[in-house]
Amino acid sequence: MAKCFFKKMIVAVNGHSSSIHSAMYAIMMARSYNIEIKFIYVVDTATVKYLSMNKFLVSDERYDYEERLKEDGERYLAYAQMLAGSKGLKCQTELRSGGVFTEILRAADEYEADLIILGGNESDAEKHHVKRNVLSSDQNEVLTHSKCPVMIIQKPDIEKIFKIF
Repeated sequence: MAKCFFKKMIVAVNGHSSSIHSAMYAIMMARSYNIEIKFIYVVDTATVKYLSMNKFLVSDERYDYEERLKEDGERYLAYAQMLAGSKGLKCQTELRSGGVFTEILRAADEYEADLIILGGNESDAEKHHVKRNVLSSDQNEVLTHSKCPVMIIQKPDIEKIFKIF
């Protein structure tokens, strides 16, 4: 059997179906190749601060919005942890705050990750079979500045495979 290049991976989850699909893919990879896995959720306080500074949110709304984002993050991390547990895997989770790509890269460095896994973009265009090679600005920044390989998962039928894995 060939040796796996990866020992530790970071998986960014954000609640979109593509990030849940990437979590499923990462869990299968971790189980198959004995890779440690850590799920992270980043509360995008950089964008919240920008919205507040430009009067899209008043200060009371800002703190309520951040709290709701933290609650969402905890829920998504718990779901990812439950998915891993359903396949007999232990994992770590971490809720972070700051700029999304900055915190993903920082978490990867701190964890000494060999791989970063991100969910692909799912858009209305894909429903009409029009494929475009467009990355979000955060995905692009992670790809550009990462010190380790980055894998973007685009496998919408992963749920079927995950159920029988």
